[in-house]
Amino acid sequence: MKHTFKNENGHLIASVSFDKDEISQAQAKAVRKLTANVVVPGFRKGKAPEEMAKKYLHSDDVANETVNALLRQLDKNFEKEEEFSSYVKEQKFANNLRPAVSLDKFVPEAAEFTVTYFLKPTVSKLGAYKGLTSDVKEKKITAKDVDAEIERLAKDNAELVPSEKAAEIGDTVNIDFVGLMDGKPFDGGSSNSFDLELGSKKFVPGFEEQCVSHKAGEKFDVSLTMPENYPAPLTSKPVIFKVTLNAVKTKEVPEINDEFATTLSGQYVSKDLAELKTKVKDILTKNAAESFKRETVNSLLLQVRKSSEYTIAPEYIDEIVKQRVADDENNLAQQGLTLDEYLKLVNQTKEAYESNMKSGIEEELKSSLVYEAIATAEKIPAPTQADIEKQIGSPLNQFITNFTNYLKAQKMDQQQIDSQINGYVNQVFSSILTANVQAKVLELNVPELAPAKANKAEEKPAEEKPAAKKTAAKKPATKKTATKATSEEKPAAKKPAAKKTTAKKAKAE
Repeated sequence: MKHTFKNENGHLIASVSFDKDEISQAQAKAVRKLTANVVVPGFRKGKAPEEMAKKYLHSDDVANETVNALLRQLDKNFEKEEEFSSYVKEQKFANNLRPAVSLDKFVPEAAEFTVTYFLKPTVSKLGAYKGLTSDVKEKKITAKDVDAEIERLAKDNAELVPSEKAAEIGDTVNIDFVGLMDGKPFDGGSSNSFDLELGSKKFVPGFEEQCVSHKAGEKFDVSLTMPENYPAPLTSKPVIFKVTLNAVKTKEVPEINDEFATTLSGQYVSKDLAELKTKVKDILTKNAAESFKRETVNSLLLQVRKSSEYTIAPEYIDEIVKQRVADDENNLAQQGLTLDEYLKLVNQTKEAYESNMKSGIEEELKSSLVYEAIATAEKIPAPTQADIEKQIGSPLNQFITNFTNYLKAQKMDQQQIDSQINGYVNQVFSSILTANVQAKVLELNVPELAPAKANKAEEKPAEEKPAAKKTAAKKPATKKTATKATSEEKPAAKKPAAKKTTAKKAKAE
């Protein structure tokens, strides 16, 4: 077997050729394997002489099994190949994607394959992340801001008071209603004692407006045409809602004074209005400072992301899009909707939905890669198990046990449970690393915003084991198994096995 490798655009492309003798040996193996399942009259299954059993084989079956035998030989040879083994050892393969196999030539004298392995995305050139500036400005809190926040608090504490007046936009009405299409009630179109704030646009267009001017105790019809994007069978259909208005309620906003200040709870507890204003100003100032810090570091990292260069196989993005679409479809199905029905409701085409999703995934991936590249460049240590346990608030083993019991109660199988737990732990791991990278970027560019470092003379932490433990590279397994939840971040390195192909794809020569 002869072969060459080429690393190109997120792919490791192997060009492989087999000679006449190798094809002959593979064909002999294929015949032996196939004849073992042939039933020849007068013989038990697989017991007939090979020369006799061969007559019962189809040429296409022999050709396909010969090709598969060659691919198995390819896998074994690559395991011993130094260049290929380095990709396995360094965990460069995207294990969620199987290699693509193209059978370019298949004749008795020669067979040629192109095997494309998909690589994990990388930052091929990290943009400058030191000496950057940001044009984000910190908001200064004024007395006007404080007054506006207190007015918001007052509105949030407004009470709904029954009223005898006719309903207006902004009022809340309590209603019973029955929706009719062609004179018959339709599913989901009826309710009793439903509180609806007029002007909230929670109901189909035209419904809330037709409740205006009615008083408590009145019965009336709301006639309208359902929207074009409403799910079938109501799409664009004329309907009538039989409405009984039980009550009209108006918002009564409390007067802002010392008495109001004493009614608040939580962080706003105050003895009078003056103290409330002081607390509100302190809270707004703290929030503004946190927002300024967050927006500043985001603007710095955005500069790094835009100036960096990446190597990302398009198929890697496509696979994530495929998974996200499947997740959305499953979530919508639980709500009784198909993806097409949902997209119709939000006036979005399938093409726009997938395009927006793809763009978002690309930006997420690039940001993640930049964080990892900066962490590597600055030698920022991976979060330890102790870091993860501090974040989740319990020992990791206890968390896994408790979460497993909860998910079992949700009727999830073990594979789903493992996926949920690993996903959550990896999310916590990433959030800690993200915070550490952000702190370093601020330290390097806007040191006055960087978190204060602990006094090393006073701080004597116990030695910790790293949460991410690398395991030795292993031979690839062609059979998928469920991943057990552990505190380890990365699985053992695996070489993706080439897909089986068929001889029918070969170009005749």
